[in-house]
Amino acid sequence: MTEWLQFAQQHWIFGGILASLLWFLAGRQSLSNRQPRYAVFWQGIALFIALVLCVWAVVERGWIGLAFGLFVLLIEAFLMKQTLAKRSDQRQAFPPSRL
Repeated sequence: MTEWLQFAQQHWIFGGILASLLWFLAGRQSLSNRQPRYAVFWQGIALFIALVLCVWAVVERGWIGLAFGLFVLLIEAFLMKQTLAKRSDQRQAFPPSRL
């Protein structure tokens, strides 16, 4: 057990990236279940985790970790932008009915 803790302390960047990607995938799953509001929420949490990861990498002077964190952050932000575009397209395609 101590070996795993030691590995996690030395390579925390992998845990942060994994956590961010899992939250992002939860958002993609919500989008496929036709719940775009939740998808944006889960993906927002993923972006926040990736941002915290980048800030922590700067504090720890882990420049390789910062590079990986920025890469994940940019990819997630780009994909989230697509999610928001799909959400707005769905709203325009099906305007709310007025009774």
